[in-house]
Amino acid sequence: MGWTCSSCGEVHESLPTMGFQGPDVWILATDGERETEFLFDPDLCTWKDEHFFVRCSLELPIIGTEEVMGFGAWASLSKDDFKLYLDKYEDPCRAHLQPMFGWLSNQLPDYPDSTWVKCTVYPQDPGLRPLLEIQPGDHPLSQHYEGGVTPEYAAAYLHKHLGI
Repeated sequence: MGWTCSSCGEVHESLPTMGFQGPDVWILATDGERETEFLFDPDLCTWKDEHFFVRCSLELPIIGTEEVMGFGAWASLSKDDFKLYLDKYEDPCRAHLQPMFGWLSNQLPDYPDSTWVKCTVYPQDPGLRPLLEIQPGDHPLSQHYEGGVTPEYAAAYLHKHLGI
């Protein structure tokens, strides 16, 4: 499923990922709130030292292909899980941490009420973002995570939201 980038004009073999700069609570905050209430870097975020987020990779399988429709999305973690993740952030054994319960913390376009969908965060080796698994349920995102999306759906979605 190659595609031509509208920015550079080059043909790429793998599909682009739709990324979110931060969890929605950070995105929607004012500049002043970001300065005073958040600690933020491209992969980790805390809000008021009460809410904790990690940037993850969410992959929806594309039916009949080896491709995925990917998102760079954020998930919340409990304070204890976030502390453990942070303590092992550079540890080569980080991928051996137990999966962690979280909540999706971004509203994905065209998915109703995707913020706060239950998920599981699977830590990966340093340098790799955790994998995000959507927990089974009736939500359309859960259905797409479990059953995949058609190539036509993925192409239309990426065209609509990323302009490819």
